[in-house]
Amino acid sequence: MTAPHESTPDGDALTATAERQRAELATTVDALTRKADVPARVKAGTRHQLDTVRHELANVRNKPRLAALLGGLTAGVVALVVVRRARHR
Repeated sequence: MTAPHESTPDGDALTATAERQRAELATTVDALTRKADVPARVKAGTRHQLDTVRHELANVRNKPRLAALLGGLTAGVVALVVVRRARHR
């Protein structure tokens, strides 16, 4: 039969394992905290979408023909919706 101290890890290995597990647990807790913080995630997503819209708007402003085309298209869609609603009443 082997002695108990031969089959157990030594103190340094046990300490290293515990430190690694603590680091992994801290990483997991941080990830879960970020995921559970819905207001912050919504705010970040909204900020990202707003930045995207601003960027696209700047591109459209630099291209007046495209802006006119999009404006005309929007006006056409609005007119179509108004006419269809008027016909259904």
